[in-house]
Amino acid sequence: MTSVKIHKGFTLIEALVYLALFSILMGGAAISAYNLFDASVKVGTRTMLQGESDFMMAKIDWVLSGAKAVTAPSAGVTGSSLTVAKWDTTLGDPMQVTQNGNQLLLTRGTNAPVVLNNTNTSIVSVSFNHIQGSGDGTVPEAVETVLTISALTQTGVTVTRTATSTTYLRR
Repeated sequence: MTSVKIHKGFTLIEALVYLALFSILMGGAAISAYNLFDASVKVGTRTMLQGESDFMMAKIDWVLSGAKAVTAPSAGVTGSSLTVAKWDTTLGDPMQVTQNGNQLLLTRGTNAPVVLNNTNTSIVSVSFNHIQGSGDGTVPEAVETVLTISALTQTGVTVTRTATSTTYLRR
């Protein structure tokens, strides 16, 4: 009579194969988790930039509403500063929007300038193109604004957003 030995457990090669498969799966899971975290940080920063650029563009549109004259830049010229004379001078006349370093400033009359962007964002550039109207009403006078802002994510990646707007002047 022969006896049969029953071996329970894994061989060394089987254990190494299972360990290799497990480490590949765990490495993939770690990389996926990192990518998800990084993407959510970038989306959060992009959302903040969109809100900031929308706010600053709305302020520029507010400055241009009720404008009696755009004194800078001159008609047909693009400049980095916008100066507007208003019909209603109780809010401060003239109103000026300028870039100072990484800040966008709004000055109303002789009042101190107010910073429009928050401390988490930097103004990369701002330009105002004063479009001359035709005078006969077929092409209205307008100001085209191009604003580029940036911010750093928590991981140190720079995210940039450019916003454009054209505001037509009513007289």
